[in-house]
Amino acid sequence: MANATDFPIPADLEGFWIWDRLHCPRPLTPLEHELLVQSTGTGFSKAIGEMGSGIIAVCEMYNYYAYLCGVARPLAPGETQEQRNAAYEKSVAELKPMVGDKWNNEWLPAMKVKLARGRNTDYSGYPDKGLLARFDEMRNEILDRWYIHGLLLYSFAAANDFSDFYKEHISAGSSMEGYEALQGFETEATKSSRGLWNLSRTVRADAGLKTLFETSTPQEIAKALPNSAAGKALLADLNTYLEDYGWRADSVYELTQPAWREDPSIPIGAIQGFIASDDAHGPESQLASAIKRREELLADARKKLAGSPDLLKQFEALYDAAKSFTAIVEDHNHWIDQMGDITMRYPCLEIGKRLVARGLLDAQDDVFMLYSSELHLAMAGADYRNLVKQRKADKDAFARVVPPPAMGVPAPPTGDPVEDVLVRFFGAPVEPSADPSILQGIAASPGTVTGTAKVVKTLDEASKLAKGDIMVCEMTLPPWTPLFSTVGAVVADTGGILSHCAIVAREYRIPCVCGTGVGTITIKDGQTVTVDGSKGIVRIES
Repeated sequence: MANATDFPIPADLEGFWIWDRLHCPRPLTPLEHELLVQSTGTGFSKAIGEMGSGIIAVCEMYNYYAYLCGVARPLAPGETQEQRNAAYEKSVAELKPMVGDKWNNEWLPAMKVKLARGRNTDYSGYPDKGLLARFDEMRNEILDRWYIHGLLLYSFAAANDFSDFYKEHISAGSSMEGYEALQGFETEATKSSRGLWNLSRTVRADAGLKTLFETSTPQEIAKALPNSAAGKALLADLNTYLEDYGWRADSVYELTQPAWREDPSIPIGAIQGFIASDDAHGPESQLASAIKRREELLADARKKLAGSPDLLKQFEALYDAAKSFTAIVEDHNHWIDQMGDITMRYPCLEIGKRLVARGLLDAQDDVFMLYSSELHLAMAGADYRNLVKQRKADKDAFARVVPPPAMGVPAPPTGDPVEDVLVRFFGAPVEPSADPSILQGIAASPGTVTGTAKVVKTLDEASKLAKGDIMVCEMTLPPWTPLFSTVGAVVADTGGILSHCAIVAREYRIPCVCGTGVGTITIKDGQTVTVDGSKGIVRIES
């Protein structure tokens, strides 16, 4: 962890700030933070504020790392705390059962129209004024999407209500079965995994392609595919797949990272991982298993509550409000967190290209080291090359520092359902083990597995995973989902029971421990580890 010397903290810092390592494990550029991270806080705050929440979400960049803070929202003139609480409770109760319908029939269709324009625009033909206007327009669209994302938080809250009821009345204290009963639905993540799986079946069926994929790196495969008829056909199918699922990188907020459609080596690496699996262990069987598990849990619950009509009625109402949760979690990630953010990369790159041509930047990607106001001024002739050099040097220096997980003193809980969602999503801190061979974390997906550990910090490193390996990572996002078909268990530095990593591990029925904090630092490639996802314990065996 950093100290005050290598990670200076403002002397006037107020509030309790948490490093968002789950989304931003690496330093960000100024433009990435301004366009995406700050937009998250602004959009969330507008959405939950309209609902009546007393929280304002603030996102700031300290030493190039993203930090989050919840700030108390002042009462309106003449408003009492009791009035606010009552109005908020009413609006939340009204929205929870409606989130799924609003997402599918109102919010998502409108979003898709705007995203289609972002996907299909050639920015090279825009005059400077038009390019900057489109940049500003797309920035506002990001704010709109993160506003919708803020409203989707109440789907998470509905899932928590259902899980808590299930834990109390059905599962005798298990924290996971209620969430498992909400899984097993077709999502953009299952479609994405199915597409890669189908491509892997094509590779397995062709001896030449199979040898190429088994003996080459993803980068070598990408270069070799155009050299054979079978390779060209596979490449054509891959490009078709990438039209829908190539608008993503291995992180959320990093506009400097190329999307899959620009660099297909990452999906090729996922295909490599699938090749070792036989036809009976693909995404279809995983989905079928999750559906079977859901139906068993729901049937068991209804049987146990059959003699209590009032509780059964409450159960059905809670389930109806929460049943869209898994699809919303996966699909909003696809449309908002992934495609919605990465499309902003392309007008930025066009601006960077023009500034390089005019001698105002040294490299196209340097545009991301500017703030949007500076970007506008640069297009008018301002030279920021020296400032960019200094910022890049500072960012590189802080990249060698492990920032503090939190700064400031935490405030007492407010009881706000959004606060509860965030605690379960990011995970509460765990007490470290006194035994150096034991890592404590959050029990995220049940089961116990012993296997060979592989530390994977980026998807570029995922090709080293073999069938049954234990994936040790900082976090996962939807582009990581195909890996869950390959690995035997997952250990994550970050996240709680509602994190992407936890949800997908439960869907794939593999053990998972989240929130270890130090898994990627402590565990080394090749070590034998045992993952107990029911107790939240990882034991280093050798």
